[in-house]
Amino acid sequence: MNKLLYIFITLVILGNAASAADISGSVVSLGKKITDQKVTLSKVNATQSPETGVVYDFTPLAETTTDKDGAYAFNNLNVGMYRVNVTYDGITYGENTGVQGNAVVDFNLSGKLDGYVIKDNRTLENIPVRLIDATGIEVMKTLTNKSGKYSFEKTNAGRIYYAEANYSDVPYTQEVNGSERVNFTVYESTREADIISVNIDHVVFSKAPNGIKVDEYVEFVNTGDKVFFNKDRVWLGISTPEGITRFQTDAMECCLQREKDAVWIDPMNPIMPGEAFSTQITYVFNPESSQNTFYKNMIYNASYLTILSEKNNGFGIESQYGKKDIVPNEGKEFEVLSFAGAPKGEKLDIRITGYVPSATGIGGDFNYLIPLAALVLIGAVSYPLLRNRLAKRPKKHFIRPTPATQATASESEGETAEPMEGIPQTIQEYVPGKDINEMSFDELLAEK
Repeated sequence: MNKLLYIFITLVILGNAASAADISGSVVSLGKKITDQKVTLSKVNATQSPETGVVYDFTPLAETTTDKDGAYAFNNLNVGMYRVNVTYDGITYGENTGVQGNAVVDFNLSGKLDGYVIKDNRTLENIPVRLIDATGIEVMKTLTNKSGKYSFEKTNAGRIYYAEANYSDVPYTQEVNGSERVNFTVYESTREADIISVNIDHVVFSKAPNGIKVDEYVEFVNTGDKVFFNKDRVWLGISTPEGITRFQTDAMECCLQREKDAVWIDPMNPIMPGEAFSTQITYVFNPESSQNTFYKNMIYNASYLTILSEKNNGFGIESQYGKKDIVPNEGKEFEVLSFAGAPKGEKLDIRITGYVPSATGIGGDFNYLIPLAALVLIGAVSYPLLRNRLAKRPKKHFIRPTPATQATASESEGETAEPMEGIPQTIQEYVPGKDINEMSFDELLAEK
């Protein structure tokens, strides 16, 4: 009997401990305590998949109202994830919170978020802008006015939001807090890849059973004056030899198309002028299927391409057009073929010398050599070559707080448009920069 009583008491204690969580907080707006305000509580259920990311589902649990001090509380909750919602002046504000003990969720509806939408240094009217909370739920939406300005009043101050403007079917998203000014510079869009070039393309060879394992890291850059984006998808290509096996990539399956001699990846997000997108692929290549030659077709203009192979791989690499170096690093030696300024349409051929098929090499999980190799091999081995061969890059993009203008009918008649104070102007200038030999590895990566 005593044993049964002990078990019963233990279960009661554990049950009480599991229900000992509380959520409390207050609701204020513009310094005023909001009394008799309804506050609702929901249980959060989250699911995740490669295609959709994290998706939240909410199950209503309880509701209460704030007291004379604007305070509320939900008591005796199980440990877990919850969402607290407050609907004030027709707008629903919500916060997700994980609860293990006592959690505090305050609503300070006193913030203000505003800004302008600008194109070619002119503000734009009737551009949709929306405010999204950290879980992806839309909180408010509006249109820019005649001055190109948008405004969200009574935002939850101090909370993280995402402000999103949409121009020409392209979403422009910025992370913001509940009180600040955020301007959007927008562009025309294109799906044509003539604005895309390859900044850096690193290929690493290593031994594999019945072939050579190829790890490739590519950084694409938008060198044009339009956004690389289309609502019906855009694609970035990486050439591969024919007949490859054991292909892997960091891209999601839904954003991948494969051809016999190339792989095409949807970057998913807009690539703005001057911005970059990087990806990696891994596969096994059999040199015997192509007369011991690795072919690389240049789909885009490439500023810099390197082929790296450790000398103890048991085979060598040669090319008529690539510059070959033997680079020592941490007691090992690497053969490095480098190609600077490889133009679109060129077909590079890398000869594999001394290759003998082997049943040894990589196996098992076939984990990526990159990004670890990108930091260790590419960083340490290619870095000396990059220091010596990359040119100084003096062109800089920066923001100067000079007035922008709003296009008006009077301007078309020869009158000067009224300046709009507080609008930044994005300009390009040539300014002095460090020589490549003066840069550290981290600075070089930033320039890259």
